[in-house]
Amino acid sequence: MTSSATHRVIDAVWRIESARIVGALARYTGDFELAEDVAQEAVAEALVDDGLLRRRGSGYFAAPGVDPHPAVNIRGSSGDQIAILEADTGRLLGGVEAGRAALSVHPGAVYLHQGETYVVDSLDFDDGVAFVHAADPGYATYAREITDITVTGPGERTRFGDVTLGLVPVAVTSQVIGYLRRTSAGEVIDFVELDMPARTLETVAAMYTVTPEALQHNGVDLSAVPGALHAAEHAAIGLLPLVASCDRGDIGGLSTAIGPDTGLPTVFVYDGYPGGAGFAERGFRRAATWLSATADAICPRSASSLASRSGCTPIR
Repeated sequence: MTSSATHRVIDAVWRIESARIVGALARYTGDFELAEDVAQEAVAEALVDDGLLRRRGSGYFAAPGVDPHPAVNIRGSSGDQIAILEADTGRLLGGVEAGRAALSVHPGAVYLHQGETYVVDSLDFDDGVAFVHAADPGYATYAREITDITVTGPGERTRFGDVTLGLVPVAVTSQVIGYLRRTSAGEVIDFVELDMPARTLETVAAMYTVTPEALQHNGVDLSAVPGALHAAEHAAIGLLPLVASCDRGDIGGLSTAIGPDTGLPTVFVYDGYPGGAGFAERGFRRAATWLSATADAICPRSASSLASRSGCTPIR
């Protein structure tokens, strides 16, 4: 294996596992930059121990005669995988994390693979397989899910007048309830109900609450609160990469006019990995930068209309 190939493997491993490692170290050291340095050195040393690298002088070099590529899952690290198989031939088309399978390969879903269109026949979580058949039904599918969140511990909380900022452990329960079928022009054909199992993710969330009085004082009427919170949630999710090395698939969010443990309007942004991965904590530690950018991107008076234009339905 060439040195460049080894570097690509290391990059893949680091991309998959670094957030969880750095998050844990940062909680221990209190220094995010130091945690990153320590984690990188630890990953390299682990690869040396596994025989994938050799340490020479001040650098690391490929060990001869090894091929670690098949062991690296570039699609994620959250656990079980669902194999996507063509029903007629048994050909493996791809895979998806079990936690995301209900959204993307639920029964009836339109699945795209290398420019070809397939329709999902069945999804079996126990066997870890989804069967599909080649077809072009002339429509696309969009899964709809309901999400609930429970705060499972006190975490850290700081109050700033009418606003309370927190970093808390949470349990996020999601269930796909059906899907929309839309034409290529975007017109809704119908909604198909599904009976999919609920899945719960134990993770970590950055959260903030705002008193209703503060929202009203800033021009957000009671009827507009759900839409305003939902728009602010999406803005916060989109801007978290300003302070944390993540992308949209690494994090999730939820907003509600009645918070689960305070009864106040609340926004959550949580790590999409069991036990947390350090993204939400990074946002919490650098909340001044993160939430200031969010405030600059979306103002309370326009939040509800922005949520409407984005096609989001406020959580009430």
